[in-house]
Amino acid sequence: MADLQLTSAAFADLAEIDEYGVAAFGEEAAEAYSRGLKRVFDMLERYPLSAPARPDYGDGIRCRVYREHLVLHTADSDDVLIVRVLHHSRDVKQALQE
Repeated sequence: MADLQLTSAAFADLAEIDEYGVAAFGEEAAEAYSRGLKRVFDMLERYPLSAPARPDYGDGIRCRVYREHLVLHTADSDDVLIVRVLHHSRDVKQALQE
C-alpha cells in the first residue's frame, strides 16, 4: 500500500468543499460526499497508478474523478500526493499554478 499525503492546497480544497456542501445541501449530505472522497483516497493508496495520467495538466499529474470533483495527484508505486481537489468547472491549469 502506498503512503498518501495531501498538500496544504488540497486540505484547503477539502475544507471548502465541506463548507459549501453543508451550506448548500446540509451536514448529512456533506459528510456523505466527504466519505466518497475518502474512498477515492483509499483506492489510490491501494492502487496508486490506477488513475490516468494527465500530462496536459503537468508532469506526473494523474486525475481521478469523483462526482463533481477532480482528485489531482502524483503517484508512484510507493507514494501518492494529492495536489488539489477541484470542482470540474475550475480552470485546472490555473489552479495548479496557484
